[in-house]
Amino acid sequence: MISKKGNPAAGIIFIVSIAAFAIFLLIVGFIGNEVATELKGKIGITAEINESLQTTITTSTLTINTIWYILFAGLLLGLIVQAMMIQEYPKVMLPIFILTLIVTVIIAIVLSNAYEQIAGQATLATASAWQGGIMFVMGNLPFVAVLAGLLSIVIIFTRDAGSGGGGAIIN
Repeated sequence: MISKKGNPAAGIIFIVSIAAFAIFLLIVGFIGNEVATELKGKIGITAEINESLQTTITTSTLTINTIWYILFAGLLLGLIVQAMMIQEYPKVMLPIFILTLIVTVIIAIVLSNAYEQIAGQATLATASAWQGGIMFVMGNLPFVAVLAGLLSIVIIFTRDAGSGGGGAIIN
């Protein structure tokens, strides 16, 4: 029998992935904008070069928010689908999920504060100014953790015994 087991730590993985990608995009946004701006001033002698460097600047400042939203939605959707694919947990497991949610919120608080400290540095402040959506989610990461965790718990523990997962039974 193929058993679809849920992962109580999925919320932690979700929050850590979001924070890591946010920090990565902050640094990439800074480097891309800084390097392309400097290169445009030093070697931007033709229209093709200038256009290419301007595309890099635009990507570093505007497109990164779109990439962030796509990743955030994909990770959230993956968390929801994983919760829906779980067959059935005994109700005795609920305290473990709640304890994991509390740990997830604590980790989210730490990561949110770390991101705000990193984004507040003078060198990265210009890049974080362009990434308003990322800053908003990271500033509210503990709330995101609570909402995503509660949503998963509700999906997992309020389902009928026969509606779990749709996994195939193989003898």
